[in-house]
Amino acid sequence: MARASASMTMGIPLGENARRGRWLRDVNFSWSAVLPFVLLGFMLVTIAYPTALLFVKSVTTNRPGQPTAWGLQAWITAFNDKTLASAFANTFSLAAVRVAITTSLAIFFAWVVSRTDTPGRGFIEVALWLGFFLPLLPMTIGWILLLDPHHGLLNKFLQKVFTLSSPPFNVFSYWGIVWCHLAFQTSIRFLLITPAFKSMDAALEEAAQTSGSGNLGTLLRITVPILAPAILASTAIGFIKSLESFEIELVLGVPARLYVLPTKIYDFVHAMPPLYGEATALCTIFLLFVFILIGVQRKLLKGKEYTTITGRGYARRVSALGSWRWVIFTLCLGFILITIVLPLATLLIGTFMNVFGFFDLQSTWTTRHWTRTFTDAAFFTSILNTIFIAFGAGLTGTVLYSLISYLIVRTHFAGRGLVELLCWIPWALPGILLSLGLLWAVLGSGAFIRAFYGTLFLLILAIIIKETPVGTQITRASILQISNELEEAAAVSGASRFSAFRQILLPLLRPTLLAVGIILFISALREIPAVLLLSTHQLRTVSLLMLDYTTEGEFERAAVVGVSIVFLILLMLLISRIVGLRLFAEQ
Repeated sequence: MARASASMTMGIPLGENARRGRWLRDVNFSWSAVLPFVLLGFMLVTIAYPTALLFVKSVTTNRPGQPTAWGLQAWITAFNDKTLASAFANTFSLAAVRVAITTSLAIFFAWVVSRTDTPGRGFIEVALWLGFFLPLLPMTIGWILLLDPHHGLLNKFLQKVFTLSSPPFNVFSYWGIVWCHLAFQTSIRFLLITPAFKSMDAALEEAAQTSGSGNLGTLLRITVPILAPAILASTAIGFIKSLESFEIELVLGVPARLYVLPTKIYDFVHAMPPLYGEATALCTIFLLFVFILIGVQRKLLKGKEYTTITGRGYARRVSALGSWRWVIFTLCLGFILITIVLPLATLLIGTFMNVFGFFDLQSTWTTRHWTRTFTDAAFFTSILNTIFIAFGAGLTGTVLYSLISYLIVRTHFAGRGLVELLCWIPWALPGILLSLGLLWAVLGSGAFIRAFYGTLFLLILAIIIKETPVGTQITRASILQISNELEEAAAVSGASRFSAFRQILLPLLRPTLLAVGIILFISALREIPAVLLLSTHQLRTVSLLMLDYTTEGEFERAAVVGVSIVFLILLMLLISRIVGLRLFAEQ
């Protein structure tokens, strides 16, 4: 009996235990072998396939879901549009002007924060981070309240003080669009450039100072040329992202009959009946320009060396600005107050106005817009939709990005180079094009796939795809910082690759994955272009609801929704600080 019981474990013979152990190891092995192909297939289907469809469908004449009919009629119709030439010119002109201004500002702020003794550097850095997270459309509504040519608060104040016959500013103009982009685009350029400033050795700057160069001369002749790769990469990415800008151009540009390519694509898709072929033809030209820009950037950097960290001691230098440091601080504070705090404050004021923009009515102030909005079923439905999408994208995206990053960094999978390339495509795919590509992919597939149109699942997928470059690069950088010895030790102890990933790597990556999850959550709150064509009238996110109110002229309710979006974003950032996540940590 003792021998019989010794041969049993939990009622299972030892031989069967051994067979089960081998089976489990085989399952783990098969997962580690199959998962790379699953990930590659997923990215081919969700990124490469919709992108390819944008090219293919430009030479068809059928609508999504109909049998394919080849022809060039879409190209002919699209390029016969009389406003197309000006839309092309406006798109590239606005992008170039914005990038030139914001890159110069970002270099200045990065220098102030990283290389000077300016007071309040930590505050300046956190404020510019906040400028990155704040959504564009609510900020724009704040600027409309200030700079509307007829009723803008700032315009009326300046006209009264200086007895001007006409308003000095018009937000519905070329320069109004540039101005409303200033805070966000400066912030994102600052975030890309600052780490390079902080990691640069001070030896060459000290040599320049010893030779008699001043702070400004050292910045322009030494620091900026050495940091050319980081600045060029930031400029290229910024230019590409500027080309895709949509919300501000729709709200401010269309009333002024100032069109850009994304708004023309939007007009084609929302025509009656929708002109999908014409929209896709414009997308094709747009993508070709983007890919050419990426090639030019790679060509400019190829074969050049910008080494700043060597085997010698590494040192950071802080320039003493003397009395100028208070002047610099005042300039930085002025920028933050004017471009970030002022439009947020006026946005909040706008929610309590009886009629948006009219300050001289007999009854100027009211709370009825808050009451109407918060008793509207559509508002709460959009809030619930957005929160569900945000949590879904945050949870699913972090797991997906960690698997993709692990595949690229830790495995010898033959297709990992292709996976890495596919991760970068969404950078070159503006949100409106991503939305159209996914629309073609879904409506042009079988009945089962077509059923996902107008569902939360498709909007979650769009958010995940759009943030793939950011999410995978952040996660990949963290994996590179973790020694492979830990996983090798686990393998020696008998753990499978999947078990080592789940039990060792994921716990160490928890802070990074939490940061990526918060970025995805905030992206879901603020995103408009990537989900615009995939939603329906019954399925709206809170940002799309705000866009609806804005385009319908209900600025009062749009302002209420905008304040709600800002509140949710600030709440998420506060929660991240409470749980110990340092999004604003020193780079």
